[in-house]
Amino acid sequence: MKFLLRLILLLAVLLGALFFFFRTPDTDRAEMIAKYTNENSQFVADGVGGEIHFRDEGNKAGPAILLIHGSSSLLQTWEPLVDLLGDRYRIISLDLQGHGLTGPRADNDYSANAFISSALKVLDETGVEKAYWIGNSMGGWVSWRAGLAVPDRVTGVVLIDASGAQTGEEIKPYLGARLAQSTIGKWLLPKITPKFLVRSSLEENFAQPERLTDELVTRYWELLRFPGNRTATLERGKTPREPEKWDDIGSLKMPVLLLWGKQDKVIPLSHGQAFEAAIPGANLIVYEDAGHLPMEETPEPVARDIGNWIGELEAVRDQQTEGDVAN
Repeated sequence: MKFLLRLILLLAVLLGALFFFFRTPDTDRAEMIAKYTNENSQFVADGVGGEIHFRDEGNKAGPAILLIHGSSSLLQTWEPLVDLLGDRYRIISLDLQGHGLTGPRADNDYSANAFISSALKVLDETGVEKAYWIGNSMGGWVSWRAGLAVPDRVTGVVLIDASGAQTGEEIKPYLGARLAQSTIGKWLLPKITPKFLVRSSLEENFAQPERLTDELVTRYWELLRFPGNRTATLERGKTPREPEKWDDIGSLKMPVLLLWGKQDKVIPLSHGQAFEAAIPGANLIVYEDAGHLPMEETPEPVARDIGNWIGELEAVRDQQTEGDVAN
């Protein structure tokens, strides 16, 4: 009996030592804000006691684009597109609550409606009435849900490897998501988030993992550990995704473009095909050499296709306006 008690005590001590050895504390809020804001960064009140970090960049005279990142991501995921499209378009991006420099939402509401409300607060702050909503993964889910909920604020929708399609297909989550869904992960992840775990999860999102830079991995790792974000990630996982809304997606009235990485292991191409089949007039473009994050992995063709699509739509709108004036 004494031996068993000693063994249990020894194991407890070893586990405690391992916990403190591997423990990764939150990053410093002020340090992260100083490091990851730029001259275009702004903050706006979220209405529940926090502030939303956003950037308003590009050509302020051009059509407005609103960029919405995916789960456990951040607005910096769009920087390549900002560089490639900023000369023609006004580009607004934000850190959703529980992400980046925005941090957690005080009421733990991470529903589509809450995210849409945050995006609208950013648009209102910038004075933009209507924008093209472009979203990746969870951000795509938010974007098409916005098309249903607030169509008067949505000029068009671009879904990049978006979530929300109800195909009945089993999807294997990436490593970080699998851990977040497990009992032990829910206990450990708010305190222990090793950098190699972030790298491994990102590698599953890339078709060519060698494209990952240490700078990119560090950015994800540090901002995941922004105060409150790790706990918010677990809270977000409890939020109902309202799959029944999929039944309404065919009623979207605005133009829809679908962009998909053929090698996406997180949300496979079959989901893009389901979106194309369900949305009248939607056009699907597939990138052979991209995974779940084509706007980061292969930004040039993504920017080209978005730019061409919006350019064609704007040209048609201009012609219609000229025709209305002539009449």
